Amino acid sequence: MKRTLRAVGRRHERGAIVVETAIVLPILLLFIGLPSLLYAFYFRQYTAVQKAAHDAAIYLATAPRLEMTTAGPDGNFAAVTLAKRIVAKELAGIVPDDVPVNPTISCMYLVGSGKQMNACTPAVFGATTNTLFRVDVAINVPYINPLTGTEAEGMYMSIVAPVRYSGN
Repeated sequence: MKRTLRAVGRRHERGAIVVETAIVLPILLLFIGLPSLLYAFYFRQYTAVQKAAHDAAIYLATAPRLEMTTAGPDGNFAAVTLAKRIVAKELAGIVPDDVPVNPTISCMYLVGSGKQMNACTPAVFGATTNTLFRVDVAINVPYINPLTGTEAEGMYMSIVAPVRYSGN
């Protein structure tokens, strides 16, 4: 008699695991899947900004001295103007047009016996006593949430790409 009661009790518990899974699985996907998706979007944008800064820095590090001493139409070096265009082109699809992308480009010089960080201007680089040995490209843009199209509060991507100058 006891044997048949146990078998009858097991039959009524047969679908319990399926019901529990149907209740718990959407909750787990909501708490684990959604933040993972948002982090994936953030790291995609972060990687694109990092690559843009790196590409601009590599271009400046190998730019010939003529491009680094010739002033462009905006008063900067011709190479600095082109590096800013490289950054703008690479971030065209990542950062919206209404968000300003203005990379900061600075140069480190050997002046006499010490090192000095200055803005890259033709007047500073043209001095014969200054020797350029490092170029830094810094980009600071806000994270744009692709789901809403708005800036995420307090989330900025700040990238600095320092590269030694090896131009001739």
